[in-house]
This record gives sequence, C-alpha cells and structure tokens, in this order.
Amino acid sequence: MPEVLIAGGGPAGLAAAIALAECRVSVTVVDPADCIAQTRAEMLAHGAGVIMQRLGLGQVLEDALRIKAVESVWGTAQLQSHGATPGLGLHSWGVDRRSLSVAMRARASAMGVKIVKGRIGHTRKNDTGWQVDISENGNVRTATSSYLIDATGRPSHIARRNGATALHGPNLVALIWNTPNEAEPIMVAEATEDGWWYAVPSRCGSTVGFVTSAESAKRVQNAPGTILEHAARTLTRIPIPKSTTPCATLDCRSAVLDRASESGWVATGDAIAAFDPISSQGLFNALSGGFFAGNAIADAVEGDAEAPMIYAALAARTAERTHASTHLQYAALPFDTPFWRERANLNFKRQHSETKAEEHAL
Repeated sequence: MPEVLIAGGGPAGLAAAIALAECRVSVTVVDPADCIAQTRAEMLAHGAGVIMQRLGLGQVLEDALRIKAVESVWGTAQLQSHGATPGLGLHSWGVDRRSLSVAMRARASAMGVKIVKGRIGHTRKNDTGWQVDISENGNVRTATSSYLIDATGRPSHIARRNGATALHGPNLVALIWNTPNEAEPIMVAEATEDGWWYAVPSRCGSTVGFVTSAESAKRVQNAPGTILEHAARTLTRIPIPKSTTPCATLDCRSAVLDRASESGWVATGDAIAAFDPISSQGLFNALSGGFFAGNAIADAVEGDAEAPMIYAALAARTAERTHASTHLQYAALPFDTPFWRERANLNFKRQHSETKAEEHAL
C-alpha cells in the first residue's frame, strides 16, 4: 500500500513525488497522460533554480536556454527592454516542457516512485485513510492510501470531490504555436486590442502564444491563417509562425480553491491556484508548490498533523499575493477595449467574499 497517492503527473505532482521519495515515503503517481508533456517552451523564473537543485534537476537548467531580457510593446508605449526580468530576478530560463517531464519522470522512477498510467475515480475516506478507484486500460481496481495529493491541474478533481470550491477569473485561452526556429535568448510580449502575444525561446525552438478571450479564440480556430496574416502586418517584435504550423489551445484563466487542504488531502500546483500567464509564475508555482506539498505530507506521515495546514496557509497567501498583482498588469490598459477592462477590474479577494456571501444567503 502506498503511503501517499498523487493524482496527476505534471510538474507539481512529480515534484511532490520526488520530495516524498527523498523522505523515504512510499508514493504512487497516477496520471492519464503517462506524465509526458508535449514539446513547448515555457519561461521558468530565476528563483526556481533553488527548487530545481533540491529536486535533483540541476542538469535541466544547465541544458536550458538562459533568457537574458524581456522586451515588450504594450500599446502606444515604445519598445521596453528589461535586462533584469521584472518579478523573475536577474534572468530566467527557456525550458522545454517535454524535456522537463522526461527528466522529472526519470528522477522520480530512480528514487522508487511508482508511476501508473490511469485515472483516479471515486475516493472514499475512512478511519485508516483512503480507498481509491483507479482505472487502467479499461479495468478498475481499488487501492488504499493514507494521504492524497491533488495535482490534477485546473480541474482540481480530488479537492472538489471532497468539498472544495473553485473560483475562476474571466475566460482566457492561449493559442500556441511551436516552431523549430532558433531564437535570441529574449522573451518578447506585445499587446493587441483583443489580447496579447508572447514568444518564449528554448533550446528546442520557440513557442509563440496568443492569449485572448474564449470568444476570440473560437474565431481564430475557424481561420488560423487569418490571425497569423493579421499579426504579421501589425506586430513588430513577435516572430510569426507559418500558416501551416499546428495550433494548440490551452485554458489559462485564473483560478483559486477556497481551501487547499483538509483531513487526509492537499492540493498543489494549478489544482490549488492557477495563474494568468501574464504573471509568468505557472511553472514556478507548480514546481515549488509540489515540493512544499510533498514535504508537508512527509511530515504528516511522521505524525505532524499541522504540516499540511501550514502548507495550505502559505499556498493561499502566495495565491492571494499573485492574483492581487496580476490585474495591475492589465490595468495599464494599452487598449481601452472590453478584453483589457474586464481583466483590469478583476479582484479575486472581493469576488471570493461576494461568492461566499451569496452561498451563505442561499
């Protein structure tokens, strides 16, 4: 019987698994995608270097592309270049998500973590822990575990099944194109009336993204070549992909749970708080959150019942601080359009209070 069962094998889930294995806690990771992400360049904040070293993943950073500056064109503002990336430290890294997934999976397996391709279904809490249904290749088996970690991303499957409520910001979608082109070690961001574009370089090529509303994304999906042609005419710094380049769609709206932990479970990564990509904190949050969640549960296994609650409080404070500053970047209003106004006015703390008041009234 694994002492800890982790739902989700992304960066947060695998970081938690590695942290638990370091503490000699038996752990199993269950993930439907077999823990391997698609190739995609993402920016990893400078501060993540310490966590990566603690996870035994220093080689990933050595192989990554060091991003030396961020250039942005925000509406009528002139080109701005920041040698020290705002909020990210002296530099950051352009990391390929697939390479990171492979490295984390190898590290976890080498430490004795069992990784299962499957889905977690019904969960039942009892006096000794959990009974969990796991679907594998069409078959369902029941496993037992003392603790659960929810690393299922924005869906927060485990937390929501056990009474937690997710609060979401305005809909937000990222359209992603991956190109094999070599690029300068510079991240570029550029605003438009309906959203903003970015380009992140890595050793494996560049990822270009357009962050916009769900409505705009649907129009783009119906005619992807049109938006690329328009971008080529209007954008000044973004390297425009070829019209034949495949396009992927990601849900990237902000979200936060009303609780990150209760008896026997904790949530981590995007499952507890998902950040707008404009904050550049998504990957860092996943790695650091998973690391601390794993250590908190390891302490709980040793008898420290307060450790998960302390982790949950710190995670909630981090989420509140990040959400509180994110809307300020939209408040610069490079364009006075509905897209920018809606996100500039987002106040998660007030929205959460209003939602709770409504629930109480019902």
